[in-house]
Amino acid sequence: MPRIRSLCRPLTLISVRPSAALLGLLFMSTSVLAQGLGSIPSILKPEYFSRDLLLFIEGLNLTDEQAAISEMIFEDYDRDFQLGLDDMQLEVEDVAHNVGELGDNKDAIVQAVLAPIQGWAGKRDILGRQLVENIRIILDAEQQAAWGSFNRRLEREKALPEGKLSGESTNLQHVLRDMSIEPVENSPLSVAMLEWELAIADALHTRADATNQGLNLFEQININASGNDDIRRRQKELKARIVLRDTTDVAIERIYPLLGSDGAAFQREALKRGYGRVYRKTPAERIFSAALNNTTVKENASLLTAVQDLLASYHEELRVINTALLDMTREWEPELENSKIENRIRRTKGETLIRPQDPTRTVYQERRELGSRYVQLLRDLLGDDLFAELDGATRFLPRPKPTDVGDQNNGGSSIRPTGRTAGTPDYVGKKRSGGISKPSGLTGGPRGND
Repeated sequence: MPRIRSLCRPLTLISVRPSAALLGLLFMSTSVLAQGLGSIPSILKPEYFSRDLLLFIEGLNLTDEQAAISEMIFEDYDRDFQLGLDDMQLEVEDVAHNVGELGDNKDAIVQAVLAPIQGWAGKRDILGRQLVENIRIILDAEQQAAWGSFNRRLEREKALPEGKLSGESTNLQHVLRDMSIEPVENSPLSVAMLEWELAIADALHTRADATNQGLNLFEQININASGNDDIRRRQKELKARIVLRDTTDVAIERIYPLLGSDGAAFQREALKRGYGRVYRKTPAERIFSAALNNTTVKENASLLTAVQDLLASYHEELRVINTALLDMTREWEPELENSKIENRIRRTKGETLIRPQDPTRTVYQERRELGSRYVQLLRDLLGDDLFAELDGATRFLPRPKPTDVGDQNNGGSSIRPTGRTAGTPDYVGKKRSGGISKPSGLTGGPRGND
């Protein structure tokens, strides 16, 4: 790795300080202005940060000399961006000082405010393209040949994290990297990954177009102010996001059989990164893990085997539920987003809003109940004393009943159970509905855990 100055000091992040005049004008009480301008926050931030220099160094295998030149290019970009942003804010402040001359003409006010912002948006794009091109021209022939692949990687690194749907931001290159898997050139895995990269590149471009990036800001406001046009635009964006998500989901199913013994782990990790709520470790899995790491259990071969078999049975049933949750999530999230889109126009017309019911809620409850059932089986297998030794077992054990032994042993002072303080009412364990809480983990698991 080349040693350059920026790697030996904290990375510089550009400080963006929108002026009070800018913020005041952007959030003025103008109905059309309040309906759009989703792109403004992004153009107030740089497209590239100093930390992105590492992408160029690693992705293009830059020499020490090239890395030093690239660092200077980034510093120039950093300086030019801040100067340009400052100039834009000064222009907006001038508009703020003279806005009274425009009277009550809201369109004229909005256009006056947006003119310097629109101009800056174009300059910002030019600065980003110049940075990339300035680095490209210092590359040798071999690095130039690798430029296409690197540019796709750069776009993924910058744009994939902007996903809204589950699975939309999953980067399969990161999954392979973190599993220390390097595709062999021209192997079936390498071909499958290249096809995913190309398909993702196209899907990212489609999503960028659908989100109106680069659109005239005043035109964007007018579109947002027109209900039918706004719905069509947002539905187009949602469709692009679904295609992007599906592209990666399909690739996961194609790639994991190519990885042999690593295939199941790859599939599990890729889905976990995209659908974290579905595939995150459950409370039951954590307590089973504690049991398998317990010294007493490990030293008793038959007991260890019994715990392993019980966990395997749990995983079989859990897999069925998680698969159902995955399918339902992929259907439910777009439905929810589409209802939000339609509710925008319904709200303006005073119509009843669409309130779709989340179908995953009951399935997550089934998963909690499944976990509680298997935790109880584990507790029966280990016995209360050994089970109580496990890390995290407390949440699955009945809470101790309040007792008052102070009159006999402490001259009238009251000894309260751990976790209670003087003045805590006796009904602290009741649910809001008025019922008494049941032991956590024995009748459905702790509330709020999946």
